[in-house]
Amino acid sequence: MQILKEKFKGAVLGAALGDALGKSVEDIVEEEVYEFYGGRIESFVSPHPSSPAYGQLPEETSDETTIMRILLESVVTKKGLDVRDFLNRLILWYEDEPSHRYPDPTLLRAIDLLSRGINPTSHGLRSDSVEGILRSVVVGLFHYYNPELAAEGSKLVSLLTHRGQAIADGSAVLGASVAYLVLEEFDLTDFNERIRFVNALKRFVSERRFEKVLDLVQELLFEQADLDTAIRNIGNGSYVFEALPLALFIFLSNVDSPLEGLWWGVNSYGEFGGDTDSIGFLVGAFTGAYFGKGVFPRHLIEGLENSELYEDLAQKLYDITENMIIRR
Repeated sequence: MQILKEKFKGAVLGAALGDALGKSVEDIVEEEVYEFYGGRIESFVSPHPSSPAYGQLPEETSDETTIMRILLESVVTKKGLDVRDFLNRLILWYEDEPSHRYPDPTLLRAIDLLSRGINPTSHGLRSDSVEGILRSVVVGLFHYYNPELAAEGSKLVSLLTHRGQAIADGSAVLGASVAYLVLEEFDLTDFNERIRFVNALKRFVSERRFEKVLDLVQELLFEQADLDTAIRNIGNGSYVFEALPLALFIFLSNVDSPLEGLWWGVNSYGEFGGDTDSIGFLVGAFTGAYFGKGVFPRHLIEGLENSELYEDLAQKLYDITENMIIRR
């Protein structure tokens, strides 16, 4: 029980850590990162002047973590997934403009339409941005005992604001991934089990083009590819099936050195810049879900904005989930 509790805390804190660290170098090319910071980042730093996060404090997260927190608060309050409550909370956040931290424009537009009872799809509002699926980490934890249910619930909360097949498949893969990692369904210290893990995720995608990207993750794992090679082959942008598979590759390439995996994630800018906060968020969530909170340096957790709140919410989510399982 204690191990599971630490995994819940690890997934939530790891996601927030990856976001806070990665936001500072989002869209910044490697050359500029090294020139400005003297090397790759491994601690909280002030955002680069060209980063969209410029002006935020080093330890602060972006709105990607905010949306995860809003869903966490909804599930904890309602003791279950309540899409209407989640939407109402999103609307309250949407109306509080001073609290926004460079939010996804598609998210804002979708919330505006939904608040007026308008289906975003009727206005042609579609998005394949990975920001639409990150909240699925919460659902993966809530339904950790059943990856299939985690996948379906993840689609429900993600498609609320971001419509498209990439969102549906990506959220399902993310929710199932977190569930599998919490369950330790696969012994990832064994390389063959890492390949089996990716194979298990393929059944949550409906289109061959997305499955092929997961095939590529496996190929790069077999080749023991480095980060730059993975970025060139998979991509590191905001598109769901760039950021998500790259994060999976990074995590699975560093199972024997998980903290190195986090550094790869938040420094995944490559030669042309990348969505480092989203990729860091995902790698942090995967790492925490599998290894637990203790895998992260204490000084980073203590220095993270709202870390006590995230830990408290994760604890409450764990309690609710366990009580739900007992009643079944």
